[in-house]
Amino acid sequence: MSDPFMQITDVSFQYEQTKSFSLAKQSFALEKGKLLMILGPSGSGKSTLLQIIAGILSPDQGSILMEGKPIQHLPPEKRNLSMIFQKPYLLPFLGVGANVEIGLKLKGLSSRERKIKTEQILNEVGLKEFYNRPLSSLSGGQEQRVALARSLVIEPQLLLLDEPFSQLDPLLRKQMGRWLSDMKRTWDIPMIMVTHDREEALTLGDQFLILREGITQQSGTLENIYYEPANKWVANFMGVDNIVDGMKCGTKVTTFMGDLEIHPNCATVRDGPVHIALRSEWLQLDITSPIKATIEGCDFRGEYTEVKAHVGGEMIVIKQLGFSAYERGMETGIRLTTPNVWCLQKEMV
Repeated sequence: MSDPFMQITDVSFQYEQTKSFSLAKQSFALEKGKLLMILGPSGSGKSTLLQIIAGILSPDQGSILMEGKPIQHLPPEKRNLSMIFQKPYLLPFLGVGANVEIGLKLKGLSSRERKIKTEQILNEVGLKEFYNRPLSSLSGGQEQRVALARSLVIEPQLLLLDEPFSQLDPLLRKQMGRWLSDMKRTWDIPMIMVTHDREEALTLGDQFLILREGITQQSGTLENIYYEPANKWVANFMGVDNIVDGMKCGTKVTTFMGDLEIHPNCATVRDGPVHIALRSEWLQLDITSPIKATIEGCDFRGEYTEVKAHVGGEMIVIKQLGFSAYERGMETGIRLTTPNVWCLQKEMV
């Protein structure tokens, strides 16, 4: 197996005494052509870590290797990377083409070379024939594409994105996400993106790093963080609606739904009280099931109906695709659609 494109080892950072936040030691690798998503709530250290990689902040310790070479001591302009922020930070007195060409001009390319490269990259980001357009004629999504073209035209080895779509309306944000996903398939450039939007992260990411208060909670693939949360906080953060109590014994766990098989990767969890992570989409209403449920209420969320029900003394959430209507107090049944469940060691209070 070849070495990763980027290897970060024991990187930490402490702001000055006036700020209590510190970034604990971070270690992870980024593969060539992959998109790493850094997730976490506000104040978790996402942007701090990205700025360290960019060279805007200097780590207190640790190493950053890019293609095997240390870069933690280099200034941003020597790291051969580009960074896109929440706002595009375009120069309003310049047109689209002139904004994209800025990096090429600094590299000393002739005006003819700059225009050829700029028109080519504008075409690739979906802005063909926009070279002479004024910025005032652009939408928010088009402005971010111009910022992306400006970043890509200098052919960086790494692209950093700091919540690049957070200023856009929800519909445009989804469109930009789909477009970035398409671009990721055609460009062989590794990316690191910061977001607090779970849906955006799950849609676009290949690798994941979840931070909380400067500490890594979990890292890995989509399958890891979606199906195998490292702890109760990660489960909540990643949208697990139902975290219920259980009693583990060997390969079984006793729950309000009876005895269930545990996931094979939970074998190391100690027998005794545990948390069970049940995603709402793994549960279905089924009047023929022996496990009885009483409907507490339901709300249509636009793409699915969120149903709340009492089952064996537990209040649980079930998501059903499309629109459904259930009366409060209705008696029905419930069944689990997965062969086993994920359990977590119960945290001591």
